Amino acid sequence: MNYPHSYANGTQDLLARITREQASLQPGTRPQPVPKPAATAPKKKAKSPASGAKPKAPSGTKQKKEPNTTTIHNSDGTKSYRVQIRGRVNGKQNSLCRTFSSLTIARAWRKRTIAEIELNGFPVPEVEVDVQSVADIVKARLDKDKKIERSARQYLRYLSKHPFWQAKRCSDLSVSDLVEFAESMVAEDREPQTVAGYMSLLTTTLKRARKRGAPVPLQVIEDGMDILWEEDIIARSAKRDRRPSLAELDRILSRSVANKRQKLPLAKIIVFAIFSTRRLGEICRLRWEDLNEVENTILVRDMKHPKKKKGNDVLVDLPAEAMRIIQSMPRVSEFIFPFNPRSVGTAWRRHRDALEIIDLRFHDLRHEGISRLFEIGEHDYFVRKISGHEPGGCVARYAHVRNKGDKFENWPWIDRVTGAIYS
Repeated sequence: MNYPHSYANGTQDLLARITREQASLQPGTRPQPVPKPAATAPKKKAKSPASGAKPKAPSGTKQKKEPNTTTIHNSDGTKSYRVQIRGRVNGKQNSLCRTFSSLTIARAWRKRTIAEIELNGFPVPEVEVDVQSVADIVKARLDKDKKIERSARQYLRYLSKHPFWQAKRCSDLSVSDLVEFAESMVAEDREPQTVAGYMSLLTTTLKRARKRGAPVPLQVIEDGMDILWEEDIIARSAKRDRRPSLAELDRILSRSVANKRQKLPLAKIIVFAIFSTRRLGEICRLRWEDLNEVENTILVRDMKHPKKKKGNDVLVDLPAEAMRIIQSMPRVSEFIFPFNPRSVGTAWRRHRDALEIIDLRFHDLRHEGISRLFEIGEHDYFVRKISGHEPGGCVARYAHVRNKGDKFENWPWIDRVTGAIYS
């Protein structure tokens, strides 16, 4: 019968005795204990991730990509980080792009830029690269701004075609450039008031372009205009006191009526301008649907205003003489006077110049009509209801007239122009 346990113990005793004998043969050597078999270490349990903590990605897997950021591997083994943020401005795709050597700095710039965009909107892009000269900026406004009035558009066309501004880059503009150009216009026998109109339009156009990203030096514009005013190179328009005499009006009206080839009822329009105190452009915009014959009023659409270019519709009173002229007009159009104001103005100047009447403009007829109202004793309030002036406006300069009475009393031209459709 075998006893495995006893056999194992005997073998261990034998090995122990041999070890002691060998140790006794070597002096100074201490017997070493028989090593015990090493115990197997218990396996540690894997810790479960804490709630809310992200588990670490195993080695060999890709890290999460940074938003709006591209990693660039440089040839020297380093990395760069390009941040690009896109957005739309006026329907066009635009982008902001910066490259950094540090990912931390790239993140900071990205967060700050996105915050600024959320607060102020996407930055307005710079103007086109080909817009470089002052003339180019003026041309750009002519092409894009459809609300420019006719006279202002003529001024801007002149500036855009001038060699001085075609050769001048807007970024290189200086005070001396503005002064030199203004002085050259005065040297060409232009009035300082006229030059002021050109320079005001030019500087307004440059400021408009600067708001849209053009590299226009704002301080240069302001300093240049200050010098032009201080040196009296430009001047504000003087108040006109020119009024037509009855003799001058009789000559112009008689010549107009005598011209049988003229299709415009110029005499009728001239007399109406005096008694209605309306401007030429306003006369040609009057509509039948806006006329109230019961209350003797009419709506003047888009009346001239220093700030309101469109939509300034004003209801005004019509004096009896003006109403008579309107009622004498045929209803052949939606407009009471269906004529081009430029054609009327040309006909007026042709007769005036042929008679050699000096410095009399069609607009002076409005001045005549308002002055007449004060001369016949009308109060400021009633004058404004006819002229359309706002309280405290320019009508105050008419209030201190020298003459009294109505110089148009028994004037025959009212009956003459209302006696026939085309007088």
